Amino acid sequence: NDTMNTHRVVKPNGNHLTMPGSSPYFPWRKHQKDAVFRAIVSHSNLLLAHEVGTGKTAVMAGIAMEARRLGIAKKPMIVVPNHMVEEWSAQFLRLYPSANVLIAGKEHFEKGKRQRIMARIASGNYDAVIVSHRSFQAIPVSDETFNAYLHEQLDDLETYLYEARAGRMDRSIVKELEKAKRRLEAKLRDRADREQKDQALTFEELGVDALMVDEAHAFKNLF
Repeated sequence: NDTMNTHRVVKPNGNHLTMPGSSPYFPWRKHQKDAVFRAIVSHSNLLLAHEVGTGKTAVMAGIAMEARRLGIAKKPMIVVPNHMVEEWSAQFLRLYPSANVLIAGKEHFEKGKRQRIMARIASGNYDAVIVSHRSFQAIPVSDETFNAYLHEQLDDLETYLYEARAGRMDRSIVKELEKAKRRLEAKLRDRADREQKDQALTFEELGVDALMVDEAHAFKNLF
């Protein structure tokens, strides 16, 4: 590509979008429609790196509603900062007044209440489900997903350890890798030995097939 210029960055154009169902009083800006169009045609991971004040909330609401309307997604979930659930929900409904939105704040995921809200999410036909970061982290995944993920991480650590030892790297690096491996192995044992106290549904059973995370940088640099 340096010599032939054979690749071109996609520049989505959403000018043709009419955004059915949205408030006629909301003035959609070009970059917002472009972002919505990019999301609904890409069907993959997408980062909206727009600056503060450029209307990312409207874009995410638009993506959810257009994905539902076009049959691309059946149940979008939007994960927002803990203190922003009510404000986010209000903005969504101002933009799409007739939308069927389930708002699940942290109080819905308190002890003894989680099963009920999980059942509502799983059984409902919602245009969007809005939950807080903290609530999202409280949703369990299946044992299969959990174990597959940790085994993948263990395999990576084994590779790093082999390369570190073979390359005679600093002993402190090798020790840190060994500690990380032991921590992951402990997590697997804890998961296998835990008592089945919480019989709540898992994330896989909720029917969520599109996930949007506001302030996604809060989840970066995780192991």
